[in-house]
Order: sequence, then structure tokens, then C-alpha cells
Amino acid sequence: MNEAATEYVGFWRRALAATIDNLTWFIGLSWLTGDLLAVLYEESPEAAGIAIFVFLSLWFNYFAFSEWRWGQTIGKNATGIEVTSLDGGKLTFGQASIRNLLRIVDFFFIGWIMVVATRRKQRLGDKAAKTVVVRRPLGSGRAYSAAPPPAAVSPPSVQDPGNPIAGGSVAVAPAGRLPAVPWGLGRTGKGLAGGLLLALFTPLIVLPFDPDFDSDGALLAAQALLGGSLLFVAVGMASDWEIDSIRGALRRLGLRRFAPSALGWMLLAMLAYYIAAGVFAAFVLEPEQDDIGGELGVGDDSLVVAVLAVVLIVGLAPISEELFFRGFVFPGLRSRFSLWPAALLGGLVFGLIHAPTGITTVVPLTALGVVLCWLYDKTGSLWPCVLAHTLNNGLALAIVS
Repeated sequence: MNEAATEYVGFWRRALAATIDNLTWFIGLSWLTGDLLAVLYEESPEAAGIAIFVFLSLWFNYFAFSEWRWGQTIGKNATGIEVTSLDGGKLTFGQASIRNLLRIVDFFFIGWIMVVATRRKQRLGDKAAKTVVVRRPLGSGRAYSAAPPPAAVSPPSVQDPGNPIAGGSVAVAPAGRLPAVPWGLGRTGKGLAGGLLLALFTPLIVLPFDPDFDSDGALLAAQALLGGSLLFVAVGMASDWEIDSIRGALRRLGLRRFAPSALGWMLLAMLAYYIAAGVFAAFVLEPEQDDIGGELGVGDDSLVVAVLAVVLIVGLAPISEELFFRGFVFPGLRSRFSLWPAALLGGLVFGLIHAPTGITTVVPLTALGVVLCWLYDKTGSLWPCVLAHTLNNGLALAIVS
């Protein structure tokens, strides 16, 4: 290893990477286990102990396997660092296992003191395994697709032609990592109005069958029609209503590959949102929102109704809303405005459309919309936003239920 050209990573960046990784596990295991450990402990303390041992083993193997296979965990990828052998080569599985087995010892101050005090910033696990943590070269390991080269994309359009896709008009290439899109501000406004109107009126199709929306079937159908309307308009506008263009439309709406670091950014974005929402609830106003899950039948005695309700809330809603508000509306705003004005406008629209479920939720949901716009602009893929939205809806469902 050329030590003169090597940048060893110090305390703060490594601490941030460790925080991202451990938050990933905390949120993931909380989501998967729920009250499982408490139930197991009541039934059999031994079974609960075995479950805890299994979870700790999975946690250890996550670090060891990821660093052996890729040199990075999610947190390290998000912070731009990697683990290498002291000679600059790829880690063996034995090295990855040794450095992570000693993680438990290093956690109690020893490792952090050694990172600060040693020349190569090695903790005890690094010393034993003969590894170092270094900065990863910029641009390596990115999986997202870049926008077309400048020669293939015209400057942003000031005027918004009537048929921006099929008519050979100017394509809009928002700044950042967003896909190049062929619709501008004017067409975005038309699509936004059309999508919201369609989402408002299509659920009325259910009225002849259940005028009062009393049955679970009527509520589920209305919710499905609402989400389907947003999905229909987003894909339709992006494809210029041509069936043969749907695959390209989905790419323009952001459904494309993303770098592993995007998962780290997603967790950071959601952590920032939850902190802000908690501060807002504690010091300004505690939001009150209708129990949408309960109304749709999440706790219903019928398994079919309960499963369909969960699918709509954590499946259809995140996909349809992200495709419409982040995939379609936000890039259109971005074609005219810089990141934060576009994100604020997109977030405000997102918050306002949820006002009927509780007016006090507009502010926190606007903040969520802004955070998701930033995440899309940062990662260049809509999938992290969909995952974040799914996580948020799932957690809300678990808490309320």
C-alpha cells in the first residue's frame, strides 16, 4: 500500500458509518420482531435467549460478510469509506471475522481511543486482523445510471410544448442526479391537477354499490381506486399515453438502479424526519390523524380484509404516491426551480393532499415530502423513496395498531 497516497479514516466518519449500520439493524429488527421477544420470554426464557443469540449472530455476520465481500457495509458505503488489508488487498473472510469479533471489545472506548491515537487510525480489531479503514475513491461503486451526456440533452425548456415526448421537443434535464425528463413546469401543473381530480372522483364509482361506504369492500375499493388514479396519471404523462413507451416512462419516473449508499442516505433522511417530527409534536403541536388502517380493516376479523388493507397501505400507497409526487411532479418543478424551492413546493403539495385525514398532519407530512424530494435528488433513483415511504407507513401502522 502506498501510504503517502492513502487517507486513513478517523473517528467521526467511522462513528457516522457505525451509527447508520446499527440504526439499520435496530429499525429492521424492530420491524421484523415487534413483540416477538416479549412473547417468547413469557413462554420460555430459554427460547428468548436463543432468539437474542441468533439476532446477535446475524448482526455480527452482516459486518463480517459485507466487509469480506464488498469491503463495505451500508454505513461505510454511505460515508465513502472501506476496509482493506494492510497491504492494500481485499480482505479475507478470516480478517473480516477477526476485526468484527473484536468489535464488542472495541465498542467500550478501547477502539475509539486507538482510532484517535494510532498513526493508521486502527482499532484493536484492525490491529489483530491487519486491516485499515480508508477513504474510497470518488465515483467508485456507483450503480445508478447517469443522465444522458450533454450532447444528447438540450437545455431546460422555458416554454412547455404541448407534446414534449412524441413531438421532438426540448427535453428537460433537472440538475443533480435525476433522470432527464421531457416535461416542464406547465405540463407538470396540468398533470398534477388532472391526477388529483381523478383521485378525488374515481372512488365515487363505489357509491352505487355502497352509498355510505359502510362496508370494508367499499373502503378498500375506494382506496385502491385513489392510488390507482395517481399511478395511472404519472405513468400516462411520462409515456405521453403511449403503451409502447411505458418501460421508458418508468425509467423517467425514477425506477432505476441505485448505489448501495442510497440505503444509508435513506436511513439518514428518515432519522432526520423523525427527529424533526418529534420536536414539532413536543414543542409546537401534536398531530392528530384519522386511523386509516383501522378504517380500512387492518384489525378486521377477516384475514382477507386485513391483508388487503395492509397491502394497500404499505404497498400501493407508497408506490403510487412516490411515482406521482416525486417521480412526476418534483422533476417538473426541478426543471424551473433549484432543489430546495422545488422540494418545498413538492412537499407542500404532498402535505396538503393529506389534510382530509387530519389538518394538523399537514406540517409534518410536508416535511416528509421535502425529505423524500431531497432523497430522490441525492440518489437519482425513486426506489429509496419508495422504501422510505413503505417503512414510514409500516411503522405508523404498527404503532397505531
